[in-house]
Amino acid sequence: NDVDVDLARLLYSGLMRFDGDQQLVPDLAISSSLSDDKKTYTFALRQDVTWHDGEPFTARDVAFTFERIQDPVAASPLFLSFQTVKVTVIDEYTIQFTLEEPFQPFLSSLTVGILPEHIWGDIEPGRLRLTKVNLQPIGTGPFQFHKLAKDDTGFIFQYELKRFDGYYNQPPYIQNFIFQFFGVYDTDLGAIQALRQKKVDGLHFVPSHLRDKVQRKHVDIHTLQLPQYTALFFNQKKQPLLEDSKVRTALAYALDKERILRESLSGEGQVIYSPVLPGFPGYTEDIEKTPYSPDEANALLDDVWDRISAEEYRQERKEQIEQELKDERGVVDVIVEETPEEGSREDGSNTDSAPEVMSSSTQEEINAASEVQLDAELYAAQTFYRKDDDGNIVSLRLVTADTAEYHQAADLIAGFWQDLGVQVVVSYVDAKDFSRQVLKDRNYDIVLYGIIVGSDPDQYPFWHSSQKEYPGLNLSLYVNRSVDELLVKARETDDQEELETLYSTFQDTILEDMPAIFLHTPIYRYATTDRVHGVTVERIFHPADRFSAVTDWYVKTKGDWRRTRNSEQ
Repeated sequence: NDVDVDLARLLYSGLMRFDGDQQLVPDLAISSSLSDDKKTYTFALRQDVTWHDGEPFTARDVAFTFERIQDPVAASPLFLSFQTVKVTVIDEYTIQFTLEEPFQPFLSSLTVGILPEHIWGDIEPGRLRLTKVNLQPIGTGPFQFHKLAKDDTGFIFQYELKRFDGYYNQPPYIQNFIFQFFGVYDTDLGAIQALRQKKVDGLHFVPSHLRDKVQRKHVDIHTLQLPQYTALFFNQKKQPLLEDSKVRTALAYALDKERILRESLSGEGQVIYSPVLPGFPGYTEDIEKTPYSPDEANALLDDVWDRISAEEYRQERKEQIEQELKDERGVVDVIVEETPEEGSREDGSNTDSAPEVMSSSTQEEINAASEVQLDAELYAAQTFYRKDDDGNIVSLRLVTADTAEYHQAADLIAGFWQDLGVQVVVSYVDAKDFSRQVLKDRNYDIVLYGIIVGSDPDQYPFWHSSQKEYPGLNLSLYVNRSVDELLVKARETDDQEELETLYSTFQDTILEDMPAIFLHTPIYRYATTDRVHGVTVERIFHPADRFSAVTDWYVKTKGDWRRTRNSEQ
């Protein structure tokens, strides 16, 4: 999660890193060379680096880290990225990576933090996530673990780092970096109130709907564009109704993207129509954009499915629910006796084991229960529904994370689609459980989700067919062989003009196939108090990149630079 990434950025170092200008520069590496076939990278490593516990850093630590990433038992989210990479220790301070095929963005993937073999080597791969070492990590980064605090339930509410004076680059000015964790934002005991009262010096994320509450004279709000987008991904494998291109097109035409952006993110972002974002190879404004046209959307669906009025469907569904309730209670509407002596039913079965005759009070209870269930199932403003070729009501399950922004967006999207006669069931899942409950088994018809593209234009992790199973991020389970070939070629070329052409063709194909509806690219916003200086990063690829130049941060008091404590929520 974001907290893990934030802490890792301060505690660990990679072979490469992005500096304050988001330029890729060596970190634990001094230099690198690339073979003529563009498959083998050789790195010379720094020889002046020690771990936080004083042990020397060597090439064995690098090899160990990637061995763990490549171990399927460890279940690393980076497994697919490094699965086929051969890692070789040349000597104590030289490491080599050999790829099966050229991969132009490979260097940017080496910003992953390196682990100390002498700490993690004895821990079984399957227990990496459970070990206590995770809570007291040893790294080579500018800060080291100091202490943590838990409440009575075991919840960690504070995590404190201190400056690592043995850091191989310039040590940070800030002596202590304290992370405080709040269960809520906007209460008397929440994160915003702590910022207002100057109990903390930063807020890691400012939700758009709470920006005005965060804004104060002593608070600086930093607003940055992220290489990230929010989209609706269609799972045609799970929901065959979505296989029809007319259906997917209609669902796209029904959405007012500007309104979704305005009401879910206060308009702070940019509407998009493609996975290729502004500033990336292949991006162009000159693409066919799906219009907001509910009339055209309904016309498309009229060619596919019949309509049924809300009144007709309510009565039909009411009868179904009542029968289900009768079956659950084991009651029937009427019983017919042939002779009192035999006590037989109309079908000849004995009344000793026959269902109970339904009384008028039971009928009233069932009627009331069915009305309650109907009110819960049906959208009051929906004037009509649709039936598929088998006579079933068209119903789609939309799943998203249980956050304010996604709640607002999903509610709007459901309303737009209900205006097409589509029944929409929205499921909200706790963000921390989302991967396990939703993404792992692709448990959705449609998922509303945010994709972080990252520092390079590589679309392979999101659209290549090899990534359609977890932990891959091909959330539409999209399979197109020509797209697969384009993405592989894009990874191999170092010719910028060819890269533009490949991604332009990729974009055209995605727009034609429509495996997803692309909504918007958001803004990331965080806050610091006016005590904190040196925060100059203007471009980031991930929220944790706000720490790219953290060694330059300082706290200024009465005209003097002070190496003193800074805390961030």
